Amino acid sequence: MLVLVPAGFLVMLLLASIAFDLSLLLLRQRQASSLAHDLANDLATLALDEPHLRATGGYRLDEARAAAIGRDLALASDLAEQLSAVEVVLLDDDEVQVTVRVQVDYVFARAIPGASDGAEVAATAVAEAMTG
Repeated sequence: MLVLVPAGFLVMLLLASIAFDLSLLLLRQRQASSLAHDLANDLATLALDEPHLRATGGYRLDEARAAAIGRDLALASDLAEQLSAVEVVLLDDDEVQVTVRVQVDYVFARAIPGASDGAEVAATAVAEAMTG
């Protein structure tokens, strides 16, 4: 029995480290999703083509402005160091899609030979500019 206790402890330690790394992966996925939704909502407001709005009263987004603002807002977020990419695409004149890719570096899996050092998670959100 005394021989099995240290082996059982090592197994429990290994399982706990796997659980920790997967929890970190899920946390980053949720943070990426939150950031993508926040960026999409912000860009639906901040990237309006103001001259077109004043001239016609219609909503239209400026793609270059949306990409620049999206990049700046993403780099000012808490995930700035882990960001792999931020893609801003206009689906329509008044609809923007934001995809955020985040690199997740595992904490404990790096110590296991042959295991990957991390993973990448992605999240996509869509928002539409409309009158309130």
